[in-house]
Amino acid sequence: MRSSSTSYQKSEYPTEWDVWLRLPPPRVVRMRNGQRFWIALIFAAMIAVSITLLGALLVELQAHPARKTMTDDVWMAVSFIAGGLFFALIIYLCFRRDRRLVRDGQIAIGKVTAVRIGRRGIHLVNYEFLDRSGRMVTMSCPDNTRKFSEGMAMPVFFNPEKPESDQVALCQSTHEVAVVL
Repeated sequence: MRSSSTSYQKSEYPTEWDVWLRLPPPRVVRMRNGQRFWIALIFAAMIAVSITLLGALLVELQAHPARKTMTDDVWMAVSFIAGGLFFALIIYLCFRRDRRLVRDGQIAIGKVTAVRIGRRGIHLVNYEFLDRSGRMVTMSCPDNTRKFSEGMAMPVFFNPEKPESDQVALCQSTHEVAVVL
């Protein structure tokens, strides 16, 4: 069984990743720099719109209890209220998945095989890594950091039971390992 971290010289990736490889799960994780503000802003906006619309409907109900007017307004507002809460829930579940993989998943040092610019200027990274059984897994993801180029090493956090479907690369993750000394 070959480890994917042995395919790179130690000088080819930061020494911080060696510390990550040695840390047993569960690891201490933190949200990456710059992510916390934007996530808080998006959640606050979605929740604020939903609460504001709900409050406006309640005020209107007290001011004009006529049935026809209120029913029309509720049906117009329900998509914004439910939509905001639904998207907030979806975003929360995605971030929770990333956090779980970074905290509890296996770590492999993968290799970036290609970088291309997709639609709307999104940088897409193709990468490969060896899972725990030594099988090569090839995946693609957006590079939110725009720091990786072809041939570079990159940590990949994955569930050893389903590495093809349950994994996240460092360039896509909102979390990273917090090294506590």
